[in-house]
Amino acid sequence: MAQANAPPTIPQFFHGRTLFITGATGFMGKVLLSKLMRCCPGIANIYVLIRPHSGKTAASRLQEILALPLFDSVREHAASQLDKLIAVEGDITQLRLGLSSDHYLAITSSVSVVFHVAASVRFNESLSDAVLKNTRGTREVVNLCLGMKQLVALLHVSTTYSNCERKVVDELVYSSPVSWQDTIQVTENLDPAIVNIFGTKYIGNKPNTYTFTKCLAEHIIWDHRNRLPVIIFRPSIVVSTWKDPIPGWIDNLNGPVGMMMGSGTGVLRVSMCDPDVVPDYMPVDIAIRAILVAVYKKGISREQESEEFVFNCASTSSSISNGALIEMGLNMVKDVPLTNAIWVTSDETTTSKTYFTIKSWFAHLLPAVFVDMALRISGHEPRLVKIQRKIFIAISALSYFTCQEWKFKNEKFMRLLTYILPEDKEDFDFDFSDIDPVTYFRQCVLGARIYLLHDPVENIPAGKRRAKRLYWIHKAVTISFVLLLIWILDFPFILHQLRASLHYQNSTVIL
Repeated sequence: MAQANAPPTIPQFFHGRTLFITGATGFMGKVLLSKLMRCCPGIANIYVLIRPHSGKTAASRLQEILALPLFDSVREHAASQLDKLIAVEGDITQLRLGLSSDHYLAITSSVSVVFHVAASVRFNESLSDAVLKNTRGTREVVNLCLGMKQLVALLHVSTTYSNCERKVVDELVYSSPVSWQDTIQVTENLDPAIVNIFGTKYIGNKPNTYTFTKCLAEHIIWDHRNRLPVIIFRPSIVVSTWKDPIPGWIDNLNGPVGMMMGSGTGVLRVSMCDPDVVPDYMPVDIAIRAILVAVYKKGISREQESEEFVFNCASTSSSISNGALIEMGLNMVKDVPLTNAIWVTSDETTTSKTYFTIKSWFAHLLPAVFVDMALRISGHEPRLVKIQRKIFIAISALSYFTCQEWKFKNEKFMRLLTYILPEDKEDFDFDFSDIDPVTYFRQCVLGARIYLLHDPVENIPAGKRRAKRLYWIHKAVTISFVLLLIWILDFPFILHQLRASLHYQNSTVIL
């Protein structure tokens, strides 16, 4: 018989509760939604903030999310759970989150747990846009929570890189370079063009507007720690699922998986990174399990100490080096080549921005120009030059992180494991100590192939035939280029020999 004062299980904690989620259309948000649907069946309702986009309503965008393979088990075994989802139109860049008065009232009167996952993760976002999305959007979520009478937890998803100017990042809130209040006020009252002009100077030693505005957002949470039950949750580089609910699921080309896919298709041939650096990766399903445990801990605990709500969701030493990852990715896509590859697989690394720029011109841009010319001649829309421009910008922005290494202390994060009851281990244990990086990333490649490129494993024989053709085409082009280069370099000598030959022939005729 269970003890009367025994703590509830995680599903019991969520039973009967109404939740509010921002960012459900993003990578982590989708996995969070799927996990809640599958493992917390007693939830009353979930309000999902979704921005209408491209002529699609919030409700239609939610249905698109629910059609993903991530929700297959929910549709098959717990379809009634989907009726608990309530799509509300809104926008984190708007005051009051763009919510209608009715939705605002319904949410503040019934919600007890808030997951603030929404954010712009673009490193090259303009300062004004990044402030509205990442900083002011967080303030608006906090203002919404201040009106909630039943709130037991507000979890804010930040990033371990919000303090990346430090080589060692502890689980605490560091001082802010500027005031978040002043920054929001400046953004609201000045022309965006003016704000963006002094953006580089304003963000100080932060490498981009993303880390800057996420740092400010943490301080909004920090400043309300005595009025709200808050959690700052900092994942490192979030990558494909490990196993929950399906292995290798991912919905974007960001990070290492995108680089491996770029190399596999032949689009990416040179990148900026230090092969000896060991980056910090975190499987998204591990992060989501930890998020739910953190909320559970906050909800059942009476502790109010400030040091108990900042968690670095980092893998520390459980990853592999950039060099090993790239080599493994290249070998993997050679074993199971992609059917949509446009060139042979290759990826050279460098830490020199100058060399990367020069090599990108020859290995990325010039081939893209010729491919687009062929596409235009054949009546198709040219697109490769545009893709290569995006790749160049993305790799340049990422180089700050791929050429350096950090240590993220995660003692408090790992201590969350002690709050998991034996009956919750199967669904919520996030111990990743037994993950083999090589096996995991091989799984990531297969998952990206299936879920991102829609290239099923049944196509592997066709991919191998295509890889063989591309190999011989590559050899032919390389030899032709070398011969052309030799001819150009030796052209004066060839011309001299030709003239000498003609002169000799003319002399013979006269004789």
